[in-house]
Amino acid sequence: MPRTGPITTAAIAIVLVIAATAVRAAPASKPCLQSGSDQAVVEGRLALQEGLGPAAFLVMVPAGVCLDAGDGHPRLDEVRAVQVYATSAEGMQDLYRLAGEKVYVRGRPTGRRAFQQRAPIMMEVLDIAVTK
Repeated sequence: MPRTGPITTAAIAIVLVIAATAVRAAPASKPCLQSGSDQAVVEGRLALQEGLGPAAFLVMVPAGVCLDAGDGHPRLDEVRAVQVYATSAEGMQDLYRLAGEKVYVRGRPTGRRAFQQRAPIMMEVLDIAVTK
């Protein structure tokens, strides 16, 4: 017959607290995006923001990402929106076509450089595809 009582209840509570802490700490162990790297990847829903100046494309990242900007710049943690841009007309067409879709983006991230940017992380799109 299983033993029950205050000791068993306390042991279960301790195990649950440890498990919850481990789950919460897991995303922080993911490596940060590296500023300037052309191998950075973000995944999330691609949103188009219009009406406040030029159109902006944001990848909404549910789990959040971080950016190691290097060169003494502060690290950006738990960023949930990454502004993406293309440097070619074909790339811009892809962004408009994929707006609203869940996407995989490989690119070159940097920290915010100008006030009019809409997210703390900017990323030049080198490759973009729809994900499930």
